[in-house]
Amino acid sequence: MKYLKKTAVAATFALTAIASPALAQNFSAGIDLNYLGLSHSEGQTVGFGFTAAPEVWMEFHSQGGLTYGLRAFRLDASSSDPTTRYDKIVMQTADLSVGKSFSMGSNTAGKFFGGMRFAKYSERDNGGGSTLDVPKAYGLLGGIEISQQMSSNLSLYGGSTAAIMFAPDFTDGGSAESDLTFNTIDLNLGLKYKRQLTNGGNWHAGLGLTSKLWNGVSDNDSENISAYGFKLSLGMDF
Repeated sequence: MKYLKKTAVAATFALTAIASPALAQNFSAGIDLNYLGLSHSEGQTVGFGFTAAPEVWMEFHSQGGLTYGLRAFRLDASSSDPTTRYDKIVMQTADLSVGKSFSMGSNTAGKFFGGMRFAKYSERDNGGGSTLDVPKAYGLLGGIEISQQMSSNLSLYGGSTAAIMFAPDFTDGGSAESDLTFNTIDLNLGLKYKRQLTNGGNWHAGLGLTSKLWNGVSDNDSENISAYGFKLSLGMDF
């Protein structure tokens, strides 16, 4: 949680500075309570159960129709199975983005967005042996979100975010390495319920499926690792 708190505090000042000249019209914030399992392309995550992985977000919505967003995610998972290759996996991301809303008819709305993603990744071999540690990576991201209104309060949502990442320095098995490239893809699908507050804002809650694929980060080769599972989303619009 320290990573999420530090990222949220630092980025709040940056987003305030960006959004102020754009005449911020309203503000949204919330948390996604993800419950995720792990899958590895070479089956090296035996015994990893589903783990709570928080994801916090906030957005400024300008009068010009632009959305300035911050999103921070952390997964810290472990396994006690003696047959597993890795017994600890940590994934962290922080996104800064700018988006533009659009509509398709009266019941369908969406948003295109782009920006920067910052990430950290580490995996520890079972028994404390070789460790892969990527302390900092950064890259460009792009994505889309679409919402289909099903009733006055209920909507179906879906979205995807993709990022191309670069880490200038990392450690693999105790050896210092450089120039690691990989990509990440986030997928989301679910239902969201929204209700108006007495002060004119809204609160909303959602339940859905989520997946986070990291391609090529494990051992600096073609291995893939993904976190997948469920998410409960809670948020408010002011």
